[in-house]
Amino acid sequence: MKQVLHSYRTGALTLSDVPVPAVEPGGVLVRTAASLLSAGTEKMVLELGKKSLLGKAQERPDLVQKVVDKLGRDGVVATARTVWARLDEPMPLGYSCAGTVLSVGPGTPGFSPGDRVACAGAKVANHAEVNAVPMRLCAKVPASVGDEAAAFVTVGAIALQGVRTAAPALGETVAVIGLGLIGQLAVQILRAAGCKVLGIDLDPAKLEAALAGGATRALPRSGDVGQAVAALTNGRGVDAVVICAAADSNDPVELAGEIARDRARVVVVGAVPMDVPRHPYYDKELSLLLSRAYGPGRYDPSYEEQGHDYPIGYVRWTEERNFGAFLDLCADGRVDVRPLVTHRFPIDRAEEAYALLSGERREPYLGILLTYPADRKIEETVALRPAPEPHRGDVRLGIAGAGAFASSVLVPAFARAKGVRLSTIVSARGITAAKLGERFGFARAATSFAALCADPAIDAVVIATRHNLHAEQAALALAAGKHVFVEKPLALGPAELDRLREAALGSGRILLAGFNRRFSPLAVKLEGFFRDRAGPLALICRVNAGPLPPESWILDRAVGGGRIIGELCHFVDLLSFVCGAPPVRVQAEGGPADQTVATMAFADGSAGTIAYATDGDPSFPKERLEVFGGGRAAVLDDFRTLTLSGQGRRRHAGGLGQDKGHRAEAAAFVEAVKSGVPPIPLDSLLRTTEATFAIEAALRTGKPQTLAR
Repeated sequence: MKQVLHSYRTGALTLSDVPVPAVEPGGVLVRTAASLLSAGTEKMVLELGKKSLLGKAQERPDLVQKVVDKLGRDGVVATARTVWARLDEPMPLGYSCAGTVLSVGPGTPGFSPGDRVACAGAKVANHAEVNAVPMRLCAKVPASVGDEAAAFVTVGAIALQGVRTAAPALGETVAVIGLGLIGQLAVQILRAAGCKVLGIDLDPAKLEAALAGGATRALPRSGDVGQAVAALTNGRGVDAVVICAAADSNDPVELAGEIARDRARVVVVGAVPMDVPRHPYYDKELSLLLSRAYGPGRYDPSYEEQGHDYPIGYVRWTEERNFGAFLDLCADGRVDVRPLVTHRFPIDRAEEAYALLSGERREPYLGILLTYPADRKIEETVALRPAPEPHRGDVRLGIAGAGAFASSVLVPAFARAKGVRLSTIVSARGITAAKLGERFGFARAATSFAALCADPAIDAVVIATRHNLHAEQAALALAAGKHVFVEKPLALGPAELDRLREAALGSGRILLAGFNRRFSPLAVKLEGFFRDRAGPLALICRVNAGPLPPESWILDRAVGGGRIIGELCHFVDLLSFVCGAPPVRVQAEGGPADQTVATMAFADGSAGTIAYATDGDPSFPKERLEVFGGGRAAVLDDFRTLTLSGQGRRRHAGGLGQDKGHRAEAAAFVEAVKSGVPPIPLDSLLRTTEATFAIEAALRTGKPQTLAR
């Protein structure tokens, strides 16, 4: 299918062929009929993409600080790899469209194939022939509303929420500053609410459009707006101001304070500076309010992604209900978007539409629509290069997942491994699979994991999806006769792990979890240093994991499993590897955000402690392992340096950069597929995962836990 994509690194705009996205639980798959360009938002994105790295850094100092922290923690190579991978991620454009439901995911009540729907949301309601959309970001379209009008749903909901925030009363006078699409719709909505509306803008054409849309007066900003408003309101000023402008100047906020009456409301909808002048706002006791996009629910993952609605008795107007209300206004004729449409382009000519935004095509514009063919064939799989040469003994690899970790670490590691042929890469939305596949030379990109398993031309599957999918997908791939590398963790609970164990034992295929640290060259040296010791070891592992943003999917127990299962498993495996024995008992104490100190006893009598800190300074080095036993001692610092002490002598290794073992791990898996010998015994993989479950049980109960032998 065709989709408009933007490169954040180069600023280039492309109309790309990508696989049709997969329908997800709680969502619908929509064939697009029309989508609306957002002149403000999309123009800003395009301009940012064309800036230099310095220019991008000046726009996003928050991200620069994260890069600096990672640089101090992980070094230049790892940081550069991550930054370039992020910059190379294709950015879908568009956030407002309408079309017809093709299919409905599990747990999506109220929708059926064939329903006409309007869809909203960045990275969801894209300029694409087909979109996968969560149900809370969809609304059914009344029969009397056309697809083009329904495609205005996002800007309509933004305007409607701005008006709701202003709380206008019948007969009040409201000023709208900025008469782009959102401002024009705000004028019509306010008029429908029984208000007198004053439109204010620099552009005479937009002033004319506002008058046609029901504005009582339209005032050019170049004139004395304050005097004109005073004359129109008998010197009182307006009851409310809705700022819909997008500007670098503080003028809209200053003007709002000037023309507002005593104790009026000022609502900021557009992107403007808010250097609030004290005197007019203080002297008049104005209320300054911000309107958050489409309404309550916006930016809340539990609402938008997981589909949990807000009770109507407590939140009357959620973003979903705002979508429906806007479409009803269109159906009733109280809002008419048709006069606002200045241009239409078929999706195949999308670049011409963006030439208007960039100024390459010098024409006045307001509403720009893209239209889509209803009969073009769409595919779940797209070819990225010609058919490969006949199979010559290489391991033919399929990869599921094309997120940040896969793109910056896993895929490059497997692409460099000898004896690998990159076959198919899969991601749920298809875009990242297509772009990552092109970058690394995959033959195909797809969205169906089942198709990956069913392909007889694939020998092994790498699973780098979200944690809640690992066990099920690994079991399916094993049952299909594929060797499986699954990024940690193996499973999120004992029942999942039991099913995966059965699948692995019954398949006769290699199963490897992504416990990469044991493959680090320095970790291998450390293990070898203690291999012929006499007696058990004492191991102390400190992990400065740092905080995650509260909205991170890893912290969602149902999706990411939390940080103990999702990451602490690395260090259980590392200690097991160094002492050469599985854990048999654990006890743990913890704090908020999965901060944990776990103590483990191993089968050979060794004892280890993992101090996993989630509230430390992210710029401090992340990992340190100290090992003592057999008259020897060693310190492994952040997989950069290794100090080995024995018989009064001290040796040092490393110092050439950080290596956490990902490349060696990928090479080991490829060799295991060829030889049939697993790099890590299945029992060790299972025991490590069981140990993380036991740590969580110890935290929950306050009691030590014994692992089954």
